[in-house]
Amino acid sequence: MASFSLGPGLHLPEHKFANGTRVLLSRIDPLKEEPSHRSFELDLPSHTSDSSGWRLDLTQSDYVFELMRKSIDSFASDVQDQEDAGIFLPPPVPGRYANQREREYILDGTHLRNILLRSFEPSEGLQAHTALQEPDDVDYVERNVLEHGYLPEHISSSPSKSLPTAGFRVEDEKSSPGFAALDGNNGVFSDNMLIHSWATRYSNPNPVVIEGDPEFKELDRMNESQKRAMAMMIGQKISLIQGVSTFLVDFIFPSNHAKQPPGTGKTLTIISTVKLLKIIFRVPQPLLVCTYTNVAVDNLVEGLAKAGLKPLRAASTAGAGKSINSADPSRANLNQWTLEYQLQHHPRYPEYLELEKRAKKITDDIKELHGKIRKLAEAKGKILSQREVEMRNRMLDDVAQKGRALGAVKKKSYGLEQEITREIVNNADVICTTCITSASAALNIVDFPVVFLDEASMSTEPASLIPLMKGSRHLALIGDHKQLPPVITSPEAQSKGLAISLFERLTLEGVVPSTMLNTQYRMHPAISHFPSLEFYNSSLLDGTADTFGNVTSRLMPPNISPTLLPPSILANGLTDLREKLADGEVRTSTRPSVIFLDHSGTESAKSKSRVNWSEAHIVASVVEDLLLKNDNLRGQDIGIIAPYVAQISLLTKLFNTDPKYRQRFNAVLGEHRAMQLTNIEIKTVDGFEGREKEVIIFSTVRNNSGGYIGFLADRRRLNVGLTRAKRGLFVVGSMNTLQQGKSARSSDGVARVGKGAESWRRYMEYVVDQGLVLKLHPGTEALANVLYGNINNVNGVLTPSSSLPIAASLRS
Repeated sequence: MASFSLGPGLHLPEHKFANGTRVLLSRIDPLKEEPSHRSFELDLPSHTSDSSGWRLDLTQSDYVFELMRKSIDSFASDVQDQEDAGIFLPPPVPGRYANQREREYILDGTHLRNILLRSFEPSEGLQAHTALQEPDDVDYVERNVLEHGYLPEHISSSPSKSLPTAGFRVEDEKSSPGFAALDGNNGVFSDNMLIHSWATRYSNPNPVVIEGDPEFKELDRMNESQKRAMAMMIGQKISLIQGVSTFLVDFIFPSNHAKQPPGTGKTLTIISTVKLLKIIFRVPQPLLVCTYTNVAVDNLVEGLAKAGLKPLRAASTAGAGKSINSADPSRANLNQWTLEYQLQHHPRYPEYLELEKRAKKITDDIKELHGKIRKLAEAKGKILSQREVEMRNRMLDDVAQKGRALGAVKKKSYGLEQEITREIVNNADVICTTCITSASAALNIVDFPVVFLDEASMSTEPASLIPLMKGSRHLALIGDHKQLPPVITSPEAQSKGLAISLFERLTLEGVVPSTMLNTQYRMHPAISHFPSLEFYNSSLLDGTADTFGNVTSRLMPPNISPTLLPPSILANGLTDLREKLADGEVRTSTRPSVIFLDHSGTESAKSKSRVNWSEAHIVASVVEDLLLKNDNLRGQDIGIIAPYVAQISLLTKLFNTDPKYRQRFNAVLGEHRAMQLTNIEIKTVDGFEGREKEVIIFSTVRNNSGGYIGFLADRRRLNVGLTRAKRGLFVVGSMNTLQQGKSARSSDGVARVGKGAESWRRYMEYVVDQGLVLKLHPGTEALANVLYGNINNVNGVLTPSSSLPIAASLRS
């Protein structure tokens, strides 16, 4: 064991080694010295210094990289050959391992190899993928690209479309049993006539309903496109679900919701499909549902549990001695569905703990014996008497004996842990995890023939392959190419196609059957109107209003002070309308769901980021007003999106640690109500992908005379930012800057205006045309009322000019 320091009394910074972290130990330069990959142990006297010096380098973990590389290498494995050989390895030979039970294969590879590889474009060498659409393409893909059946002619119609095998053995199309089955793209459930009949009928518009068809509440609430998507996910070997409304939902069904639940997008489609397979049709195959983010996994687990299913939430830290403590109190109820929790509450877990306790006791005994042996050698200068030699030999024998005992205990402990884990996994209806953690050791005890991959458009192709390489033979990918793509920081990797997800590539190739989810149930129609026009060519339908145009009551815009309302709204008057319909009372409101707050506060640079103090104060005032005017609105119902880290840091400070704002919030809201502020989420656009909130405040930050908006010009991020809110969306920014919309200055000094900037221009035109703009310019009563109206009311101050100078005091 070697301990390194920077010098006498100077210690190296703390570092927690992650799985896959590489440590480079060298004399001068690890790039020039002969590398040696091995573990080593240095037995040096305490505090001994080596005057020649050592160099210690730590690299980033390559754990994920190795997983992705292994998944690609697994294409060379033939799963059918593995299964034909039998599920067991040969029996152990007599002798040392005579008592060892037969060991099962862990399948390596996928039955879908042919369809995943066969549709590559021909190439002399490496083939760079092309995107389905450029990021700033304002047009939406033609419907026949996103919605079609299985089209094998896209592969076979042209003799030039053959696979560059790159060393992989790919069977001839006519002789391969894989392609024989692929002709109809029949899925793994095709032998079940009940499933086959249902999937065949419901894959068509206006399906024929027969007696005995499955019925359950989630299915009854689904629209036609969702049922068609379910049929494709179940009936097709591989399918694509184009989630035009791929919005995650709370999946809570209050009893007073007589019509649609609070969201029937992709999440309900996935949950209902799993319920149909496991509870209605009772299929025996293990189901694996993977997503890109842990938040999305948690949402799925919550929805599956509420639907009466038994999900199992697997994490990368799986192990009988570990547990997950969710930082989000609202997620605490999900802990019971984690593998760690169920391991710890298994009837045989105390037996496992006892074995671990025994192992620790033996380990401590061995360490103690080693210490005595080392002390004996040091005391005598390694010259021992006969009696001391005998004593040392007895201790060495004892160490060897205890070592054998430790091995036996650890083997028994590991076997018991695997047995418990297998029982828990087999008892679950569905396993939920991220793509990366699907390769965790805890899940090596089972293969996954059926995989549903959510958020597939956000995951790189190598990462998407990880959950497929455990014997998959049935796959559905769900995503939206119009929202955030995989995050690739390397320009070289991006130029060579790593930013093209498996979902997008298969969509572009047009072979895999595809269908669309075209109805959103998250947002108030006023919020979804512009995104539908701008990003989806008006193909995004609203399921949040009835045939009379009345919006469901759960999406009523939040109450706000008149000082936050645009003049055109005030001029028309504010009313809440109640209309008696045949099926009950519907309440509507003239309060707007979208408001743009236009201000003149300039941005400033901070640590290679951008910050806007004036805008932060406006955001704080909006949040204060929302909590003041809406008793049922909690901090966790509000989200703040800011594109710059410096702005996020400033807003986090204002809401959590700033003493002046704390004093103000306590005065306006009361100490108890002000406690809600700490539950407000403040993140980047990427941090809110797949998320939703009752109210979103979008702080755009940029305000400069040149009209530069930086990476605000990304259309996909604008799409995400404008579609996270359910009831209310407040966009805070400078109309002048956003209308100019220059993304950057090129080498010739000419400012570029991209398609994303043009989207911002059209959004500015939209909010102006709709009368949704409130101008907050310096010195105006409107700005003073927004910033200080509520605190002035508390203090009994009537004039804005004598209000508390929050901005000035904070800057100082």
